[in-house]
Amino acid sequence: MIKGTYDIYIQGYDYGCGVNKVLVTLDTPIHDIKKETLKIIETKQETDMNDSLFPVKIVSNERHIVDAYLCNNKGKKTNDDSKYIMIELVCSPIEGNPLLFNMHTQYNTYSKPYTLDIDYNGEWNIDKNYINKYTCADAFILESNTYEGVTYQYLYYQPEHDSHSLVVWLHGMGEGGIVDTDPYVSVLTNKVTALIGDEFQSMFKGVHVLVPQCPTYWMDDDGKSSNFHNILIDASRNSYYTASLHALIDDYKNKHHIDNVIICGCSNGGYMTLLMGLEYPQEYKAIVPICEAMPDKCISDEDLLNIKDLPMYFVYSKDDNVVNPNLHEIPTIQRLRNIGATDLHVSVSEHVIDTTGQYGDENHQPLQYMGHWSWIYFDNNDCLSEDNIKAWEFMVTRM
Repeated sequence: MIKGTYDIYIQGYDYGCGVNKVLVTLDTPIHDIKKETLKIIETKQETDMNDSLFPVKIVSNERHIVDAYLCNNKGKKTNDDSKYIMIELVCSPIEGNPLLFNMHTQYNTYSKPYTLDIDYNGEWNIDKNYINKYTCADAFILESNTYEGVTYQYLYYQPEHDSHSLVVWLHGMGEGGIVDTDPYVSVLTNKVTALIGDEFQSMFKGVHVLVPQCPTYWMDDDGKSSNFHNILIDASRNSYYTASLHALIDDYKNKHHIDNVIICGCSNGGYMTLLMGLEYPQEYKAIVPICEAMPDKCISDEDLLNIKDLPMYFVYSKDDNVVNPNLHEIPTIQRLRNIGATDLHVSVSEHVIDTTGQYGDENHQPLQYMGHWSWIYFDNNDCLSEDNIKAWEFMVTRM
């Protein structure tokens, strides 16, 4: 029997991420491979969303195979005998996610276990645990440092050519934490890899991207998660992380000779994006709060006067049932308009739907995501404001 091991490859998608490729390494070269003979069973942790207690269970499902072919050790297809086989897999909102979202902690972590049982007509004996994990976020560099008494792990991307501009991305609730977390999850779950993609980078002619991982969550007002109760956060105007995040951004600016900074983020990160604008309105070229979670009642008139001339681009969907726009963006934006905000733009959608054309129902209607997921439109440069300005275009022209 032929023995072997495998590596997994993780790709980011609108809805999160998925294991889209598997590179199998056998101990003996083979002449050909037939995908119809392959069978892959995926075993992982999953939250049962149909149970009101949201228990975490171990589930096993068969993965659907797109293609399989002989290749070299880098995954390049070959017609020669080889001990390397690349298997391409279907990924979708319901198939292939290696992450566990725990409803009780509200965090995303890598599933433990995550195994693939790879069978080829009973002829192979492949170790069930993968050896290496490669992701579309591997171009980010991981560092850790302490600022104002808070230790952060953070990712950053340096463009190929010199740039004096920086985009800071602040993640949502699910991507924080320090127990069993991986900072790379913070750029895979919301497809933040779009910010290092060719389209975004070419628009800016190269730009740094900084993604700090919050040790708890950005809306934490004491660093001890005291305002987190029964999956809900009692939001306030204060974050425990304001000063330390500011110091982290300043340190990055000084190390990389950055002159221009734009902050953007979603949900909890949208809250923090707006808060950083309120606290340091003169230091950023613009802010882009997406489905932001700063209650309007927490923002004073003086706060808004201080950011009246700060370029701002809000993104939200009317059917957001996680962060109610009627208590957050809508009144805040109206108050800003009432005081004559000079560079305010808003992209509003009725719903958040799949724009790829890949996912839909039996009636060929496109898949409708949760209304909270308006970051999908930002990641795909599909946001369009009421005055016909796209979010990425807004950011480029404010740098």
